[in-house]
Order: sequence, then C-alpha cells, then structure tokens
Amino acid sequence: MTLRLTRRGALAAGLATAGTTPLATPAYAQTRERVARVWGEPGPYIGVFTNGLNEWAQRNAPGLRFESEQIAWDAVYTKLATDLAARRPPALISVESPIAYQLAAEGLLEPLQDVNTAIRARERLVEGFTVDDFGTWKGTQYAVPLHHQGCLFIMQDDARQEAGLSDPTNWTWNDLLNGAKAIQAKRQGSAGFTMALGRNLCGDYHIQQLIWQAGGQTWDPTRSFETTFNSPATIEAYEFIKELYATMPRSAVEFSFLQVVDQHVTGRTGSSFYWGRTMGRAFDEAKPIYEKMEYYLNPAHPRTGARWSWTDINGFIMPRQNNPFIREAKEAMAHVMNSTEWMVRYANSLFPNVGPVFKDQATAPDLLNNPMYREKKRSVDVIFTGFVPYACNSGHELKKGINPLAGIGHGRNVWSQVAQRILVNNENPRAAVEWGHRQFEDIRRENRRLLG
Repeated sequence: MTLRLTRRGALAAGLATAGTTPLATPAYAQTRERVARVWGEPGPYIGVFTNGLNEWAQRNAPGLRFESEQIAWDAVYTKLATDLAARRPPALISVESPIAYQLAAEGLLEPLQDVNTAIRARERLVEGFTVDDFGTWKGTQYAVPLHHQGCLFIMQDDARQEAGLSDPTNWTWNDLLNGAKAIQAKRQGSAGFTMALGRNLCGDYHIQQLIWQAGGQTWDPTRSFETTFNSPATIEAYEFIKELYATMPRSAVEFSFLQVVDQHVTGRTGSSFYWGRTMGRAFDEAKPIYEKMEYYLNPAHPRTGARWSWTDINGFIMPRQNNPFIREAKEAMAHVMNSTEWMVRYANSLFPNVGPVFKDQATAPDLLNNPMYREKKRSVDVIFTGFVPYACNSGHELKKGINPLAGIGHGRNVWSQVAQRILVNNENPRAAVEWGHRQFEDIRRENRRLLG
C-alpha cells in the first residue's frame, strides 16, 4: 500500500503541522456504525489513546468508532489466532516488543513505516531508544512507539534510615541482600524486600533482569539463537534469588504484578522491584508511603557491574489479515501521535508508569507540572530517563539482537517455572536451570521457522 499525501487530506485530518509528514485522509461514506477494536494492556492509558482515535474518526470517518479492550499481552497470541480464524481481528494492538517480534516473524502484521514517517518517530524519540526497539523485523518496521516502562529498585527511605543503611545509588547485590536483612530485622512483621516469584510474566521479568546482570542470557542471536540458559551466570542469579527470598514474604512465590504493588503501598515491605505504578498507587492511596518512597537504578552485580532493567518497550502493531480498518487506523494513529497534547494526556493517565517516548511529550509543561514530577523529580527522572542506558527485554536481550522466540518463552513462563522448582519444590538450582535449558531448546526447535 502506498499512501499519498494531498493538501485536502492533510487539512481534513488537522495534521498539517510544521515538520510532520501527514498521511492522506480518505473520505468515507458511512451508512452504519462500524467498530474498530483496540487492544491494550490493563490500565487507563489505552482508553485515553482510544479517545484520541475517536476524535479523528468523528471528524473524518462518520460512523466509525474505535473501542478499547483490555488484554494481558501474554494472552494476545492465542486470542489473535482465534480472532483471525473468525476473520475479525482487532484494528490495533498495543503490546510489548517481544510479542511484536514474534507476530512479525509469523507474517501476521501490517508494516507501519508510513506511520512512523508521518509522525517523525525517528527524530522525535527520546534519547536512548530507536524505532527498531519497538518492533522491527528483518529491516521492516511493524510497530509505532507508544511508551516505555523500566523495572527498577524502590526503597522506603525511612526504613533504610532506621536500619542505618547507605544511599542505594551505588548499591550492589551484596548491599541489596544485606539491606533487606537489616530492614527485616529492624521492622518486625515487615519484609525487607519483595519481588514477584509466581509463575507469571512479572516473575519472568524480575528474574530475567537478575540473570542479565550476572552476565547470563537465554538465547544468543549472534549464534543462530543457540540456547545459552544453563550458564554459570544463570545459576548464580537463581542462587541469589534463593538467598533473597529469605527476606521476602513467604507468599512471594505466588505474586504477580499487582501483589507486589499492594505489598509496598500497604507498608509491608521496605523495598521492592517494580515499575512506576507503585509510586502512582501510593500517591493516590497511601501518602505517608509515597512521601518516603524513592526510585533507584537496580543494584549492580558485584562482578559485572551491570544494572540491566527489564523494560516494557511498548508500541502499536496492526494485524494485516482480514483487517478492514488498516487505512483509517493509520490515519487516526498519526493524528493522536502528532498531538503533543494527546500524548501528554496518555502519559499522565497513569503517571509515572507510562514513560514518554517523544521529546516534545517528555518536555511538555503539562507533564512536567504533574504533582509527582514536582515532588519526586529525582525519582521520576530515574523512571523516565535515568534507567534508559540499561533498558532491554527478552525480545532484545542485552541489545545483542532481535529475538522472535521470547514471546513463546513467556507464554510458557519458563523463567518463573525454574524459580518455582527451586523455591517450592526445593530443587537444586543447577538441576532446575538444566530443566529450563531443555524447555528453551524445545521452543527453539519447535519454532525454527521463525528464525529464517
């Protein structure tokens, strides 16, 4: 599909702003309402973006309505396969890059280079991210940048000071473990540290960033995605998790995303691994916790010095097969993303969990004037920009190459299953890691077609 720019189309879409390349706006004669579904992960932000899409539709496509649906990203592949079989796919999907890489390799996505050109994504992206990070496969862009979220170290500074601990800015794993023990000893009934260790995505994420910090990796894209999970570094990471678990709630082996947030905002832990949502929840529901809360880079591995952060690198992708809304959805997306106002509303809808991807969005007064930004500037700067040099995820491990297998690994929760075997079944870490290695080898063998 070649999109042609016309003056009439640009004016009709309201996109003829300086420095942008608008997409052409077609004229649609509508006789009945049509609904274009937009999938997004749970949270208010997908609803805000959908409101922006509908602003475009009301002006340019009468009878078309965009409707948001909340869906966890590890459910996207199965639900999309079902909807494609029924010939009724969603028009757009907001999803993290590992699943974007997988679906692109499967040949299921519409290229979105034209939208990225229309919104000047390459020029507008904040320092440290590239368009390819969000969903490029074999040189073709299949995703439009939407937001980022880094998993970081959160400390209650009153708990730290009570335990006589140093500033966490330069902490290593040793400091993290010793600090969690000291807080637990000082605050009876409180955990020293909390992370998700259940068989779920959150467990996968937390565990992987520790593996990377130790120098481990699941697959090596420089060697045809050879499975490299059973390395000494991976075993070291799981042994550290086992030690750290002694400072956590016993129920951490069941925790997923929001259980970690609940633990922190109700004052039942001195520190945790999480994204920006913990600050936002505390601001709304637990001001005394919020006032003493600070975010830091992840404690460094004492040998490698690495501080890798599992990062939700989130973009819009578009199913290609049987999607009757491709043209309109592209136009509407460009309309919203070329609007600094809409993108600021999007980031403010769950501040500071939704990291801004564009420079004009990140520096807009309405974002900088958010009360959490004014009151917690140092921490918010860590969340928005400070961690970015350490950002990666399972789709682009250690920034060594794009991997289409990661979404499948998360669908089976292999990383967190290994932790379950160690912490619940009391299995030796080395043996549990060898079990995980075999699972990842099976995934690679079963999905060899995706590697090209």
